[in-house]
Amino acid sequence: MSSRAFLEQLQRRIIISVALWTGGSCVLSFLLVLSFYVFSPSFFAPVVLAITFTGIVGAGLTALLRERPLWQMVLPFTLSIIVNEIIVAIWLPELRLTVAPFLVVVVLLVSLSNQRLFTIATAVFCTILAVLIVILGPLETISQIPPGFLRYFHASNVAVLIIAVWAVADRIGVAQLTALGIADQRASEAEAARQASEATRQEIEQRAAEQQRLLELVKTLELPVLVVDDQVLLSPLVGNLDSWRAGALRRRILEMVAEHRARVVILDVTGITMIDTEVAKALIDTAVAIRLLGARTVVSGIRAAVAQTLVSLNTSLGEIITVADLGAALAYARGEVEV
Repeated sequence: MSSRAFLEQLQRRIIISVALWTGGSCVLSFLLVLSFYVFSPSFFAPVVLAITFTGIVGAGLTALLRERPLWQMVLPFTLSIIVNEIIVAIWLPELRLTVAPFLVVVVLLVSLSNQRLFTIATAVFCTILAVLIVILGPLETISQIPPGFLRYFHASNVAVLIIAVWAVADRIGVAQLTALGIADQRASEAEAARQASEATRQEIEQRAAEQQRLLELVKTLELPVLVVDDQVLLSPLVGNLDSWRAGALRRRILEMVAEHRARVVILDVTGITMIDTEVAKALIDTAVAIRLLGARTVVSGIRAAVAQTLVSLNTSLGEIITVADLGAALAYARGEVEV
């Protein structure tokens, strides 16, 4: 449930609670006054019956309109209170001071409709009406209500007013506790999600590091450069040597030559299945770069098919020294190192 929907649901519950409490009090008063009127007819009884009946109708309509917009839902109940205030001020002025505070309930209920202008207008109207009821009422009135019933009406009005205010405050307190519980739950869920996200991130980083390590291993295995001794490097090549592998091989060999101050680099191509013009040119460029670093390049194990390809391509290996096999290359390298 969204925050707005939760707030609206809370406001509906507050309005219904106040309406039911007030409506129940009106039903009790209606039955009590009706029984009194049956046995002892008097002028005040029909007026009180009309007041209580109006309150019952207003509260009932508000309860029936619980699915309508809030301002429509609260309107019947608040109108019934205002009408009853006017009836009391005219026909039962001795009760006006105890019923006038009920206009506060009107303002409270209207404020729950989320209509600010409507609430302000209602507050102004209720304030003016309360002032008129108090000021324009007679200073001394002869009560037409029996003393016992007059005390009852005063006490019941105060009790209903307190109950109405309590119902509003209680619902607001419950809503605050519920909202705090929801906020704590959302915070816990967010923290759990953050921890899960952090764990996932760390796992992804670990996997990325592992993949990077595997890639480095693959590159190392794909283009191995071995240190035979401090001045001789050996790179046994296997498979299809394309231009990309040749370029990567050149970069790796140059780094190793510079690092180990090698004098001879052996490229064993026994496992190479095919060399094209671009690859041959890349090998020549590699040999030239190695020569610039003060080392010599020896190629061993050129197969017959590869040799025929190089001849057909009319490709010269330039300064690259070629020998039959790896043993001859190592012997040549040792000779160069001992010189």
